[in-house]
Amino acid sequence: MYSLEKVTLTPFTWEHAQTYLDWVNQEEIARWLTRSLPVSPLEHQRWYENLMQRQDFVVFSVVENGSSTYLGNVWLWGVHPVHRSAELRILMGPSAKGKGYGTEACKGLLRFAFRDLNLNKVFLYVLSHNAAAVRTFEKSGFVSEGSLHQEFFMAGKYEDALRMSVLRSIWAS
Repeated sequence: MYSLEKVTLTPFTWEHAQTYLDWVNQEEIARWLTRSLPVSPLEHQRWYENLMQRQDFVVFSVVENGSSTYLGNVWLWGVHPVHRSAELRILMGPSAKGKGYGTEACKGLLRFAFRDLNLNKVFLYVLSHNAAAVRTFEKSGFVSEGSLHQEFFMAGKYEDALRMSVLRSIWAS
């Protein structure tokens, strides 16, 4: 567990996964995930079981300090043992918006990535028009590496994305 000022990063439990299932089936959240089909309980159970067996990622639940309310998840996906890099992924639930929880969770995950896993680079992809997410990532130390034009097909149209990253040497300074 990684305690921060507002949140703690804890193991992603099956109990939290049930709330996660509710979120990914909400249209407003699913659209940010580039997913168009609803997730069935059986599909979700298989996803969770497969996820827990993978060796190339780390996932944390984000819980609010004091109340222990489950707020979302942060991941390091595709942890590469040679390149010492990983992709940051985040999904915060509706109650976490605009409160700084996502920024703090990203900062905590970066601390884990650079100090505990000895990674050199953490990168992410974000939809260009998702200004709130871009601000969250910038406040966490990420900088844009460039635009990816028509990277994702969502809601009947292609969307641009940004690739952002932070290097250990910059994060440490």
